[in-house]
Amino acid sequence: MKFIFELSKEHKTLPAAEILACLRAEKINYKVIESNEDVLVVDTDVKESNIKKLASRLSLTFYIDEMLFSCPPSTIEIKKYAIENHIKKNGSIAIRCKNRSNTIDSRPIVQTLADIYSKERRVTLENPDIEVRGLITNSTAYIGLKVSEVNRSYFENRKAQHRPFFSPISLHPKLARVMVNLSAIKKGETLLDPFCGTGGILIEAGLIGARVIGSDIEDKMVEGCKKNLDFYDITDYELFCSDIGDIAKHAAEIDAVVTDFPYGKATTTKGEDIRKLYERAFENISCVLKENGRAVIGLSNKDMLPLGEKYFSLVEKHGFRAHRSLTRYFAVFQK
Repeated sequence: MKFIFELSKEHKTLPAAEILACLRAEKINYKVIESNEDVLVVDTDVKESNIKKLASRLSLTFYIDEMLFSCPPSTIEIKKYAIENHIKKNGSIAIRCKNRSNTIDSRPIVQTLADIYSKERRVTLENPDIEVRGLITNSTAYIGLKVSEVNRSYFENRKAQHRPFFSPISLHPKLARVMVNLSAIKKGETLLDPFCGTGGILIEAGLIGARVIGSDIEDKMVEGCKKNLDFYDITDYELFCSDIGDIAKHAAEIDAVVTDFPYGKATTTKGEDIRKLYERAFENISCVLKENGRAVIGLSNKDMLPLGEKYFSLVEKHGFRAHRSLTRYFAVFQK
């Protein structure tokens, strides 16, 4: 069965990479059929329930659809393919379309789909049994049946200002969730953030069922992180105040490490040269991470990547503009 993941396009490479890491985490065998900035299409033999479970983890996807067909975005082609691809499920129906083309009018496409698929069916826009979704680009129309929608407000409601303990430099929950997902952590496994700050990464990991461990060099951050984890009813956690050089005294055999390395003037490094701190961090992370475990690291300078490659294999890296003057990098390493 083929599934269409409608990507958010917030970043060039992160949405698809997040999905592939989650497929790995959930032990879903798949084959990539198509991948671009708009969609990721995969072929897999898993049940729909497994795909819905996957949707609950994702942050940079809008919808997941069971694929009916894809074709050039003309009404003639769409009519031809729609006639050939029947909907077997019974019940009421709605036809919805997301137009990402700057040259194509999607209204005739919606009408064409409605003419074929709504015959002898009750049309309703509220809670239909079947939702036909079209995603239109300049070159392709992707048509499918909605399986699941990613709840984006879920992340907005957990932004730093809504937590009991606040820090303005905390990652947006969507990005924290992406980092967690890139680690391919599984429910019940242990994830460590050795620069946990206010706990943004630990919150996202805890919410998908991981056991979380966090440390920070500042007592106030550890105490604040505890308040935030408790606020979101995350109970399977351990926190301690520690320099990065001492984490092996508190943690070992960690399944995944996910952390945003300190950067910039606003971040406390206790006066230590940032390059030296990063080198110590990579070395000590390698000491506690399990063989084949992943370390997902947030960096503000891609020139620091070779420091990590002294201890790990670089699996992938993703650069994106965090704001006008800062480009961030998420690097995925494997031990």
